[in-house]
Amino acid sequence: MEIRRLSTSPRILIVDSSVEARDILSTLLRRQGAETIETAHTASATALLQQQEPDLIVYDDESASSSSSQEKLDLSRSASRSATPIVVLGTGKRQIRPLPTEHFVTKPYHYGPLIRRIESLLEIRGATRDR
Repeated sequence: MEIRRLSTSPRILIVDSSVEARDILSTLLRRQGAETIETAHTASATALLQQQEPDLIVYDDESASSSSSQEKLDLSRSASRSATPIVVLGTGKRQIRPLPTEHFVTKPYHYGPLIRRIESLLEIRGATRDR
């Protein structure tokens, strides 16, 4: 799996209750030059979004199923205010409420294509910020 190295050091917030999944994704992203911030809980993700100002959020919708609708709504609103894209991981493309996104990755997924999707979104976000 060849993935090009990220040009800058983007900050990526990973929200997943699985320590193993967070570790794998975080390791792969750090190898590409990204800085990662990790949490298992949606409520702490909202606080981290405001404090750490990540460039992108990777959110496992299934592992966060214990999150309340209000916590998801708070995260979605905070991300929207800061124009932070959210990549949602889940088992079926469905209306994710309250985390609507066109950046949906269906499980099971391979890490290579997920990393490439993240790189693409970061490039778009960087181009938008440079204007």
